This record gives sequence, structure tokens and C-alpha cells, in this order.
Amino acid sequence: MPYIAQANLTPRHLPRFLQGTGLSLNRNLPDLIRRTTAEGLAQRRFTIIDVKATRRATAFHKTQVAFYVRILEELLRELELSAPTATQLDTSGEIWRIPDDGTAEGDAWQVERFALAPYLRLVDEFCNDVLPKIAAKRIGPSVDQTFFHLYFKCEQCEYLGHCFKSIGSELPPDLRDVSAVPGLTHEGKRALLRLKVDSVAALANASGLAGAPGIGWSLSRRAPLLSARAKSLASGMVIRTEEEHSFLMPPRADAVLLVSVDHDPVDDRIAAIGYRRIQDGIVRTERIEVPSGGSLIDEAAAMIRVLSALIEDLSEIDASNAALPSGSPAGVYAHIFFYEPAEATNLQQAIGRHLDNVTIREGLLHLVRLFPPEEVVPEPEFRGVHHLPATAIRSVLEQLYALPVIVAYDLRQTSQALALVGAEAPYRPSEAFARPFSSLLSIDVIRPIREGSETAIPTSAIVADVSARLDALQGVIRWLFDQNALATADGRPMLRLAKKPFRFQASFDPLNAADLDVLLACELLENRAGLLDALVGLAQPSARRRDAGRSLAGLTLAKQWKYGRSQILLFNVPETSRESDLGPGDFDLILTDDSPDLRLDPTLWPLVECRIRPAGTGYEDRRDQVQIEVSSNVFRGALFQELMRRTSKGGWYIDRSFRDANTQKAAAFLANLAAGQAA
Repeated sequence: MPYIAQANLTPRHLPRFLQGTGLSLNRNLPDLIRRTTAEGLAQRRFTIIDVKATRRATAFHKTQVAFYVRILEELLRELELSAPTATQLDTSGEIWRIPDDGTAEGDAWQVERFALAPYLRLVDEFCNDVLPKIAAKRIGPSVDQTFFHLYFKCEQCEYLGHCFKSIGSELPPDLRDVSAVPGLTHEGKRALLRLKVDSVAALANASGLAGAPGIGWSLSRRAPLLSARAKSLASGMVIRTEEEHSFLMPPRADAVLLVSVDHDPVDDRIAAIGYRRIQDGIVRTERIEVPSGGSLIDEAAAMIRVLSALIEDLSEIDASNAALPSGSPAGVYAHIFFYEPAEATNLQQAIGRHLDNVTIREGLLHLVRLFPPEEVVPEPEFRGVHHLPATAIRSVLEQLYALPVIVAYDLRQTSQALALVGAEAPYRPSEAFARPFSSLLSIDVIRPIREGSETAIPTSAIVADVSARLDALQGVIRWLFDQNALATADGRPMLRLAKKPFRFQASFDPLNAADLDVLLACELLENRAGLLDALVGLAQPSARRRDAGRSLAGLTLAKQWKYGRSQILLFNVPETSRESDLGPGDFDLILTDDSPDLRLDPTLWPLVECRIRPAGTGYEDRRDQVQIEVSSNVFRGALFQELMRRTSKGGWYIDRSFRDANTQKAAAFLANLAAGQAA
């Protein structure tokens, strides 16, 4: 089958999509073009192939192939070879990538075919709509009309040093480009520039930004947070956000279990994994592994050594708590901490790559036992959300604080900023490990190790770097616990994740795990993920929930009456709450006075559950009023009656909680299958 490599597709004449723009086309060299000829016919078919040193073909890779296709079309038209009877372009493109079970150093590849049509549309839209606007911008020694926005993907750009000067901390706030504010997107910056908000100072002082015309829903929703971050950058101070509390972290952890995961994006493998246990202020366990290669075997070996230490520590804590009398408050509270949510995601994906490994399968089910299902747990004291086992500290910080940093997910910047207000052991990487936007291992560190290069950094240096990051993470966690203690003393606790002394869920037996156990575990993990997502949303301020359409806020009770076996409550709805997404079809609504102790406690949700009454059942559809149906059992309950007595005018809130009707059925079905297999 004939191939041509690195063919220059550039036509002699200007392509049609560049005409009138003043732009010209540079060389275009796809890695491979395959020509196939149908047997017995003269028709030729060309397929564009790009070779990527990655294990995942991204949308960017596929769009690049689509662009090559458009260039090839222009060349064939120029050569008068575009007649369908003579030449045809394949409707699919191909990415040749690293095999799922191979390494970047091997010579095997895996073909990933994909339909070109959606990516060709992307190319056409860019060339027709965006490219002319870019070409129209003026640039010269004294003028630069081009749009730029700095974010983490700029790290590999050779012009980063030039652009970085515009957001440097040495600049005064009124000259510091608004790109310095963490969390600002490309489109968000475009919207701000249209409003003449182009600097950190301008964003910090922008009043009424959330209601500015043409700002867009996403930016208007995030405006208070972005403004707080700009104020933090302008002042150099740590500032509390409008969010009063976080459901992502418990207020207490006797055993702090830290996990660090570095990822190789080329091999799609773990590049380093570390674990530390701190209890009574002492480091009890520390295990750090750097896989020697990019194979599945190397990754599995490193994971087993590190995760085994984690499981051993949890087993020890579980045994210690099991020996105490039931309900004893003297048990050990244990919790797992990552810094970056991506680390937990990469660990989860790595475990998924090794489900055929018996040791890792058993370890997976041990970890799943941290998420005991309500429906299959007979012990009453195990019920509740206190078993949510892990926290990404970055997410907690972003909820509660605005920090004077340009990247919130960089442990170096974050820990150094918090060190100014009392945090210990900030991360100060050596030159070999320093990155502008992240503290995780860079590809420039990982690849020389994978390739066995003489310039590779010694494994001992990587272990020391991971240990230093664990030190910094430990310091940030201790600082958050201290801040929560101060807030609790003022009657406003920040950290709301309810916990109990750690116990494994005894219903699973990982040593005798079957495939059905894994299926049940996955179903239960999905259930817990949904519950946590609902709690995170409910922990947000009422204005944020209202503006996102997830809450009817500030309602006033007008009257009530009995309706069959239910009670109907008529509420007046303020103007700001009349664009809610909540409706009669929602079966997971709760009616509260916005007390965090009530809306953040899933065990109390059944005591305040309600339904929005559909229009046409005896009343007209009005935006300024809403009728709520509450069952008689709920209405007569002590908690609901207390709400009726104490809730003042404008003090009622309707929110979406979480209800999963499928997990219990799935668990019962899988248990029935398992019983059938055993028989």
C-alpha cells in the first residue's frame, strides 16, 4: 500500500480561505498520506495520517488532520485532480499513536480512525469567521492590537517569557494585565476588554460587573469570585471569598493521609506516586515510587507498593476503631488529601488500566469500601456521608479564599502565598523542577527518564521533590484546620464535611471479590459522586445557587391550606428568583431557611422534602408565585414545624438535593445475580 511521508501540500496559489486576509500559507507537512486504489477502478483515495507520541488522540490532533485535508483539496484543485471519478479524499482521518499496551519507546503503533466531518466544520468556521478578524489586527513597534491570554497551556510556548512580562508581580495593579487573575477564560477576558476592564486594578474595582450588559452568563456568575481574586492580587493579601463554608473537607482528621500523583501525558502513565501518613504530629509512613519505565508492569508495581502502604494504614486504623465500644468518640478520624483534583483523576484512571491485575483489583475494592452504600449497610452508625474519603485541597482553597497568585493550582505559588499568613513548609522547587504554572513534574523531567537519557534527573532527586511537595501540602492542611478552628470559635465554621471515626465497610470482602463486586462498586462510586456533587452545589452562597438556576431564593410564605393528604404552601417569588430551572418534574427538592446545618445534612433532607405543584391543578401559572406541596408527614414533623415558626419574610429557599433511585435497584439486581452464580 503506497505511502508518502512529509509531503509539502502547500499549493502555488493562495488558498481561497486566505484570499483578502493579507496572510500567506506556510509549509504544511502531514506525517503520512496513504493512497488506495479500488480494485478494477481508476479512482484514487487519499487518507491523511498524523503520527502522535501520545496514547490519546485529542480533538486538537484531529482538527490538525482536518486542516491538512482542506489544504490537500486546494492542491488537488490546482492540479485539476479533484474530479470525483479520478481522486477522492477519505471521509475519515487517522491518528497513529502509542498502543494502549505499548510504550513510547517501542516501534508499535495503534491506528485510531475518526470521521472528518465535524472537524472540517471547525476548520471552516475558524477560517471563515475568526481568521479574518485576526488578520485585520495591527501590530508594530508601537502598536499591538492582537488578543492574548496567558494560561497553563502557554507553558510550552517559546514566547512565554515575552508575554509573562505583562502579568509580572513587579507591575503595579493598573498596568498588570487582567490575564494575571486565575480562573479567567479566553472568552471571559474578551468580554472584560469590551467593557474596558483590562487590568488587575480595573477588575478589582469593577462594581456591578455581574449585571453588566453583554457580559455572558458564565462570566456574570463568576464575577464576584474573579473580582475577589483581582483584589487579592492588587493588595498582595489573602482574602476570604463570599462562600462561607466548604463541604469538601472535614473539620477534623487525626490521621492525615497525603497522596501525590504525577502523570506522563505522552505514555499516559503515572510518572511518580507518593504517600504519607501523619498522626499525632508525626510522620508514621512515607512511600514514594518512580516507575522505571512507561510500561503497564512498571506502573502497576509502583502503584501496588504505594497503595499497599495506604491500605495497611487504613486497616490498622480500622482495627483500632473496631476494638472500641460502639459509638465511642475516642476513635481515629482519618482522611485522604490530594492537592490537585487532576491527581485523583489520574490515580482513578490508572487503577482502571489494571483491573485485570488481581492485587490492584483487591486494592480497588478496599478503596471502594470507603464509600459504603446506604442501601446495603446494616449498621446505623455507618449511615451518612461521613465516609467520603478524599479532599482536593486546591478546591477548598478556591472556594474559601482569594490568593495573590496567578495560578491557583500551582502548589508552589499557593503555599508560598499562605506562608505569609502562617502556613508552614512552602514548596520551593530547585531549578530543575520549577515550572511557571504547575508544581507537578514537567514533561522535560519525565521524558528523559522514560527514554533512558544521560541527562535524566536522578530518581533520588524526584523522590526528594515529591517529599517536599508533601511537606507543603501538609502545611497548607494544618493552616486550613487552624483557620477553621478560629472560625468555629466565632460561630461560623468553614469546614462542613461530616466524619466519624474511620471504619471500613464490612459488606465487601475484597479477598473474595468477583466481577459482580466490581460492577456493584462502580455503581456505588457513581452514587457517591452524585451525592458529593449535590452537596458541593448546596454549600455555595444562595446568590450563586439562585443565579445558576438551582435555587428559588428569598421566598415569602403567603398562605397555606390542606389538600388531600398534603399541605399546599403558596410563596411569593422575588424578581431575582424567577429564572430558576426548578420545576414540577423535580423529585429531589428541599424547602429550608438556608441554614447550612439543614441543607448540608442529607439525613435531614427527607424531613424537608417538597414538590413544586404543576400549573393547571387549580391555579394559574405565575412567575411571581409558586405553590409547593408537602406531605402531611413532613409538614407535621418537629423540624418542619420549627421552620414554620422561625422563618421570617423572605427567608424561605427551595433547592435541588440528591436522590438516586437506581443504586438500590442495581445493588439488589447484582446481589441476585451473585446468588444465582453461587447456586
